[in-house]
Amino acid sequence: MGEYSFGGFEDPDDMSGLGETGNQNQQGPKWFREGLDKLSSQVSELKAENDRLKAAQKQQAVADALKAKGYAPQAAGLYAGEPDKLDEWLTANGGALAKLAPEGQEQPGEQQAPTGPPPTTVPADGQAQMQRMQEAGTQGVAPPQGSDKELAAAIKACQTPEEFETLMRSHGSQYDWQ
Repeated sequence: MGEYSFGGFEDPDDMSGLGETGNQNQQGPKWFREGLDKLSSQVSELKAENDRLKAAQKQQAVADALKAKGYAPQAAGLYAGEPDKLDEWLTANGGALAKLAPEGQEQPGEQQAPTGPPPTTVPADGQAQMQRMQEAGTQGVAPPQGSDKELAAAIKACQTPEEFETLMRSHGSQYDWQ
């Protein structure tokens, strides 16, 4: 052949040369090289999408096979091999995977939602003190009166320390202001 070639396309079934843009000695018009670069990037994107779809399809097949064998389908993320080799992997690792309960049965770990208040997180030795605190409640403390803006305005309106002390006591302060 002469000094020009068709980029390895002598065999119509051989597409291996498509998109090889690393060759700096490409010949041909600029529009042809730019078009070839664009096609190369599109082929790369399509290959990546195809690989992603194949991986998702493979993982779904593994999940379906696991479910059919009585395992939780979430374990499919742990298996990276081919779906036809799943049985070998399950023989070696199946004991560590969660099994599904037969239809209509409740799983041992599943419980009905508890009714009433949640159980306490206070240790046993602190239960008596916690009970005393609950019984005391808010004894000796006045409930808040008005908003923060109202309280700020009342504080600004105080002319003497006695007025301030009376106001603070009325809002639950037990501090001795004198």
